Amino acid sequence: MNDLAPLRTALESALALLPSPERFVEEGDADTARRLHERLRRDLLPRLGGTDAPLLLVAIAGPNNVGKSTLFNALVGTPLSPARPEGGLTKQCLAAAHPDTWTGALRDFLTRRYDIVLVAPGEVAPVDQPGPAGRLYLVLADAVPRGLVVMDTPDFDSVYRDNRERAEALLVTVDVLVFVVSRQTYQNAALVDFLRTAVGHGHPYLLVYNEATREETARGHLEKLAADVGHPALARYLAPHQPEVEAGVKPLATHPLDGGPSLSSLLGEPEHTRALKARALEASLRDARADMERLAEASTRAAREPERLRQRLRHELLGVGRAAALKAVPADVLVEAFRDELDARSAFHRYVRLPFRGLATALTFLSRQVRRSFTGPEPTAAPVAQATEDTLRDGVRRLVEGFAPEVAAWRGEAATRELLAQTFGPATLARLEEPLGIEGLHSRPEEREGLYGFCRGLVAQELHGGAREELLQTLATLVYSVPSGAAAAVTVATGGLGHDAVIWAGTLLSTPLLERFVDLLGADLRERVTQRWADSHGATLAQALEQRFFAQLLGPLDTQVADWVRTAKTLSETTSRISF
Repeated sequence: MNDLAPLRTALESALALLPSPERFVEEGDADTARRLHERLRRDLLPRLGGTDAPLLLVAIAGPNNVGKSTLFNALVGTPLSPARPEGGLTKQCLAAAHPDTWTGALRDFLTRRYDIVLVAPGEVAPVDQPGPAGRLYLVLADAVPRGLVVMDTPDFDSVYRDNRERAEALLVTVDVLVFVVSRQTYQNAALVDFLRTAVGHGHPYLLVYNEATREETARGHLEKLAADVGHPALARYLAPHQPEVEAGVKPLATHPLDGGPSLSSLLGEPEHTRALKARALEASLRDARADMERLAEASTRAAREPERLRQRLRHELLGVGRAAALKAVPADVLVEAFRDELDARSAFHRYVRLPFRGLATALTFLSRQVRRSFTGPEPTAAPVAQATEDTLRDGVRRLVEGFAPEVAAWRGEAATRELLAQTFGPATLARLEEPLGIEGLHSRPEEREGLYGFCRGLVAQELHGGAREELLQTLATLVYSVPSGAAAAVTVATGGLGHDAVIWAGTLLSTPLLERFVDLLGADLRERVTQRWADSHGATLAQALEQRFFAQLLGPLDTQVADWVRTAKTLSETTSRISF
């Protein structure tokens, strides 16, 4: 870890993308997100911001009424923290340091980590009152060794629920944790869980066994606690029962259980500081990596629910759009493509048909005028549009009813559950009674062009040349050569055999006959064209329905999926940069 700048940049990106704890459904994931946020913001980024300040940050933690404040006062050499038999008095963090610490780079280093409130000489810090996590009341005292900052933290197991969050917000930032226990608390499950979380993956910690009566008993208790935590303490200390301390006459005295330096020497002498800080940095990076790995997995899981819902909804909308698109398939496009492909493959037949096409076009107009004189105006295309719109309405109605159970089954963010209730509820059903307001129920020019190109390719694929193609060319030419005027007259007068030559869907006079020639290319040709139209125009109708009824739901779902996927990717990439 010689060049820390790239690592710092990666950690900054991870912090910027880290979701708020409230967005995680699982409580454990929320706690991890909260802890990682504090570790990155208060510990690693300030520590990696440049040359690490020559300060050793030490926090004293433990359960209620175990003697934390008494030990704190002994280490700083003055009674700064309230220490009375009833316990549970410390609700905010109190720290003490030498006045030289609150100068220059050391001061900047501390203010980047904590919300510091400086306590004036002679004043008493209101640590017995609740306050925000991350706040640190700082007392400057000459008795504190230079280069040492000692913190007294709230009881994590007291009746005040916020105490644990306030303690954890600072414990992730310290170099060394001094954990105080007694024979009544050493095997408490909440204590073990708290300590295991606080020291994480190898974070240096010390154990102080207060009110010790027998050394062998204390050893057994501390070994049991270390085994439950998962790795041993850096050093262990005993504080035997001392009536003078309880009376407030003397400070608490401790002595090493396994030899080595005294507690004040280990924490206050510069020769130990660098090794402790290096070990703390490595452990903090290990903890951050483990938290990122867990949150990357949690982010991947969190993306699955909105991803599943949006995929299902868009799939159902596409089904509704396809069903509606089948109500008005432009079959004339296939006929036109068939005719144009035939013309492109034979110059002789194309030139023969050309004059007859002009005649057929003229007869088309004439036959319509004559028909109107006998039968009145032709029906408009309204029935087709109405059938398409009715299919869309029915499809959306069934979709809303089918998705109603998703509201109760949703396990994601609460705001999305409200959107689900609004979208798949009476409000959307009521909007179906209004005009849909969807333009292009039939088709758009680009869709017809796409279908035309698809049909030309199919026809070209099916026309293999040879006798069958020549037969089709000849039949098509004959269609344009028949006495079209007589056929039109028969159609108008009788609606009989000449009906095969009438105009259909705006195409030329010979369209129905050419349709029959198209069928000669293969029975599934029409089906393939129909499916292509259902896919393309159905997607257009589905998109229109999405914008009309479901944009307010699908927009947030898309955002959620993108955010969770990006978070998982960033966290995973960042973990790969943390190496030792």
